[in-house]
Amino acid sequence: MKNTFLTFITCSIFSFGIAQTEKNVGDFTKVTAFDKIDVNLVASSENKVVLTGANSQEVEIVNKNGELKIRMPLTKMLSGDDVSATVYFKKIDALEANEGSRVSSKDEISAINFNIICKEGSEIKLTNLQADRLQVRVSQGSIVTTKGVVKNQDIVSNSGGKYDGQDCKTEQTVVTVNAGGMAHVHATDLVDAKTRAGGEIIIYGKPKQINEKKIAGGTIEQAK
Repeated sequence: MKNTFLTFITCSIFSFGIAQTEKNVGDFTKVTAFDKIDVNLVASSENKVVLTGANSQEVEIVNKNGELKIRMPLTKMLSGDDVSATVYFKKIDALEANEGSRVSSKDEISAINFNIICKEGSEIKLTNLQADRLQVRVSQGSIVTTKGVVKNQDIVSNSGGKYDGQDCKTEQTVVTVNAGGMAHVHATDLVDAKTRAGGEIIIYGKPKQINEKKIAGGTIEQAK
């Protein structure tokens, strides 16, 4: 397993006290964010990262087997509030947000299988997702918002996590909510919905079939 630590800086600009750093990062298909860093995804013909903010020169970028990790050094953990990373990508099929980071994109993202993990008070927002299959795991007060068209999706929301997918149109959805999680889903054919120890599922799209299972409470409703 090759671990490439990218420390070189190809461009460093200081203007009015704001630093901008550009890094070439090689090929990747997954982006993982840490330390409260803001990440904006931009579809492009090249892979690179442009960092801005007071601490942008200290950001560490690691490309490990196609997973691009964006984080602060150990001495500055959780101190990326003022750092923004614009990630230019050729292809992407997985996102992970940790430690209060925020990942978003307004560009179209297309994939056969797309995977999202969002935890520790983080946020992921995609406004134009096109995929055959979507898998989402959201927990610990985090929020995932998706819009677009997905054939099938599998959603798990735990421990106060929220999935807002009412504008992500699917044919079939499997959704499980645990321990106070929330999920708003949209499907036209089938929804398999399950709650454990509380939580809320709201179903949009008036699917032809809904299978419900509640264990130790929770609510499953169709939107009016």
